[in-house]
Amino acid sequence: MTLIGIALAAVLLLLTINGTYYFLAIAKVSFLEWLVFNACAPSNITYILCFIIFLLTGDRTVLHIAILPLFFFGGLGLYLFPWTGHNIYAQISHIFMTLNIVWVLYGTFGTGNYKAAAIGLLLGILIFAPFITFQQTYVGSHPEALKKVLGVSTEDFQKKLNM
Repeated sequence: MTLIGIALAAVLLLLTINGTYYFLAIAKVSFLEWLVFNACAPSNITYILCFIIFLLTGDRTVLHIAILPLFFFGGLGLYLFPWTGHNIYAQISHIFMTLNIVWVLYGTFGTGNYKAAAIGLLLGILIFAPFITFQQTYVGSHPEALKKVLGVSTEDFQKKLNM
């Protein structure tokens, strides 16, 4: 089971490197724009670091810390982003973000270590709720940059969410 987790994390790392290359080298966005318009990358990096800590210590708590941003940016990204054009690359990343979540949850149910899951999720909320709030506020206040960099508009997301 650990080999599957390593494979999923390795693919996620490669996708993160690819996405970061696109944003920083091709789209030539600033670090801040990379952080907010490619919020999957910092979420993935966090997960990969937590996964490495888990491999070294066996502590499942750290795996759950990154579940909130993986779900928010990856799981919801599957629904919100279009499945056309260059967004297909983002969707592949979203799929692997979601698969990593499934792997973590499968392992948690298999071990019955719900205390680690609860503590990790609570820590993840404390750590990432401010980041998600900042990211959403920034994207909402820079719709022209969002359209330029990602080719989607805030209206596209609002329509899907029926807002």
